[in-house]
Amino acid sequence: MCKPKIMSESLPIHQASAHDDLAVAHQWLAQVLTNFAKAEQAIGRLCIGVSLPIKNGPLGSVNELRNRLSKAEDRRCKNLEKRIERWQSLRPVRHVLAHATVRVLFDENRNAVIVTRHLPRDEDDVTPDRIWSAEESLEVLRIASNDGRSIHDQVQNLLNDKKVIAQLRKP
Repeated sequence: MCKPKIMSESLPIHQASAHDDLAVAHQWLAQVLTNFAKAEQAIGRLCIGVSLPIKNGPLGSVNELRNRLSKAEDRRCKNLEKRIERWQSLRPVRHVLAHATVRVLFDENRNAVIVTRHLPRDEDDVTPDRIWSAEESLEVLRIASNDGRSIHDQVQNLLNDKKVIAQLRKP
């Protein structure tokens, strides 16, 4: 995935005037976050299924869950652990998008770019504003969709296998 440009870089832009472009950007944001949430909910269901605590939210025991999945003999567990690892690696992107204000701008070639802007949480917050090209935004959506669907489906399959769940309950 390409590294998005930081707002401080010099990039000639033209502000979007069409309401439709902004609607498309918000739809993209909603789809990405929905797919991340789908995976998070599935991980929480699996934590409950193997009797791990979720008192701090569905991801409160994700490291212990990943540890148990990696130790399990079933290859489906190992595949799920790898998928969760990739999904977790995008946590900074999820954070940026979850707290973003979205705008659409056009570059000098009239290509739309999505800009995510952030109000600082405090004086030490360095969350950058980001520019997402069409290719980058589609790639993030593709990864979020694939991971969300895959994690959901794999968790559902494991939850239906009582033998695997019994193995995963063992610390």
